[in-house]
Amino acid sequence: MSGGCGGGSCGGGSRGGGSSRLSGGSGNLKHTMRMAMVVNGLLGALLLASANATQAVTLWAAALLMLNHAAGHAVTLVGLERRQDWHARLSMIQGAALIVAAVALVVTAGRSIAGMAIPDVPLASLALLLAIGVTVATATLLFAGRRGALTLRAIWLCSRKDVLPLGAGLVGLAASWLLLDGAPDALVGAGIAAFLLPAAWGLLRGRMGGGMGGE
Repeated sequence: MSGGCGGGSCGGGSRGGGSSRLSGGSGNLKHTMRMAMVVNGLLGALLLASANATQAVTLWAAALLMLNHAAGHAVTLVGLERRQDWHARLSMIQGAALIVAAVALVVTAGRSIAGMAIPDVPLASLALLLAIGVTVATATLLFAGRRGALTLRAIWLCSRKDVLPLGAGLVGLAASWLLLDGAPDALVGAGIAAFLLPAAWGLLRGRMGGGMGGE
């Protein structure tokens, strides 16, 4: 993902997994990675709790998205500490765990459709709106000002890979509310999980092949 920032999703670290750019481990970059890891970890935990309360598949998918970001930042920090052997092992573990979680989420979506479950749409929507707000704020405060001027385009480039699936989750919840059917929520959640699979497979393929390549 290109953009005008140096950390997180836009250059210094990988939002989908371990970073392909492990050089330049300055204190500033490490601080950015730590802050992003904490923010994404806390947001993921909040979304997970909200998903358990609302039974919204899109919230489980959003939680997986954010927790994977936190794991990716943690792996990047290991690489910045020059612990390349641990970085490779942890990246493979992250990729394997992401595949298992994504597949489990798709299965959960199928069960939700079969059981005709309807999530708590208002609460789930509020949680997703909060996640979108935090994502944009994080891109603004931590990432978008690292290289060049802070612009709306830079913020969008840094946050779009999160904002788009989260926005899709809102659309799925709205459709579930209008149709009184949980299927749209479940289908969008399964789609977000499928969106994560290529990044997970890239981590596994790169590490099993002995390379330190990125996403």
